[in-house]
Amino acid sequence: MTIRLSRRALLDIEDIRAYTIDRWAAGQWLRYFAGLAAAMERIAEDPNCGRPRDLMLMGMRSMPHEKHVIFFLPAKTGVGSAAILRIVHQRRNLAALLYYENLDG
Repeated sequence: MTIRLSRRALLDIEDIRAYTIDRWAAGQWLRYFAGLAAAMERIAEDPNCGRPRDLMLMGMRSMPHEKHVIFFLPAKTGVGSAAILRIVHQRRNLAALLYYENLDG
């Protein structure tokens, strides 16, 4: 199974990268990104992992990674790929964020 990243998720990763490098240097970013990548691999392998977030968006799930939360839509049973919607800091107002966008465009 594979994963796709929404434009918002890519922007979230860029924001995390810039902040981490500015605050702690590139080595820390590389370690943190390796952990994010491992979490996304787990999502690709087990689309039912994590916590249901249907109240925010029907079918959406989340998985924590250190100080961040990865929000995703699982792939349809055996078809397609999981979609990473957002990767946000755990202290953000999660209910107030936008998660949906057209992933086909």
